[in-house]
Amino acid sequence: MKEVMIIANPSSGKKQAEEFAIRAQSIFKENGRTADIKITEKEADIGKFAREACEEKYEIIIALGGDGTVSGLGDALKDEPYRPKIGIIPTGTVNNIARGLGISTDMAQAVEDLANCVDKKADAGLINGRLFLSSISAGSIPETVWEVSKESKERFGSLAYFFEGIRSLTEDETFEVELTVDGKTSQHDLSLLLIGLSNSIAGIPNFFKDATYDDGQLYLFGLEESTLGEKITAVTSLFKDDENKTNEENKGFVWSFKEAIIKSSHDGHVALDGEKGPAFPLDIKVLPSLFTFLVPKNMN
Repeated sequence: MKEVMIIANPSSGKKQAEEFAIRAQSIFKENGRTADIKITEKEADIGKFAREACEEKYEIIIALGGDGTVSGLGDALKDEPYRPKIGIIPTGTVNNIARGLGISTDMAQAVEDLANCVDKKADAGLINGRLFLSSISAGSIPETVWEVSKESKERFGSLAYFFEGIRSLTEDETFEVELTVDGKTSQHDLSLLLIGLSNSIAGIPNFFKDATYDDGQLYLFGLEESTLGEKITAVTSLFKDDENKTNEENKGFVWSFKEAIIKSSHDGHVALDGEKGPAFPLDIKVLPSLFTFLVPKNMN
């Protein structure tokens, strides 16, 4: 069994992945472990290196990249009979997967934490056969996520998503959906549909307040046709412990579930972990405790 493979996406975030890969390699060396660095040149390299790590029985994979890189790594590993433990050094724009796991989004701190990590089991989601580790979403706001240019991400960071989201919030159109959630079917007219695995969504902590990566559940937020003021009320009510979460005046609703089939009149694609995802209809389910992540000891 080999020890550590470090996979670095050099185009992620502020293009510091290679520098931090070398620093991570040094951390492992100081702790008596050998680490091999693999630099991706194209998106398909993530899967290629991941499968290589499985075949050669590496104990650990360290992924340097954003949510798209980590999600791509997970997708490549999902069907492997042997899966290494996964560590994350977040070099992306939002780094929502790392946030949900309690991993520091400060790259230098995340590297230092590798010397003192513990194992944490984590669920994954599956949508139309494709794995996701953060969230999927549909509507005019999510579409702006995968339309944000790499140049804007590098210049403005997470604010790039904020600027586009605010613009779309005043322009969005609703779409009809049929939700069959854990066997129960209902019809809705929505402007936003969002499904996540953890409490952190789009870098917002406690969006799904009760969600954790190891509870065996997915979480759905639906925002029905509403005015701008009602949209703001619906989103802010997510962070409150009062009756506004369920009263009739609130245009938003939150459900936890294990499996769902979603049909829609919406002819666009969902956003999946910050990238362009599949189109409707959607077949979604949770994959409980699929991966083992390395997280800082004080976060376990």
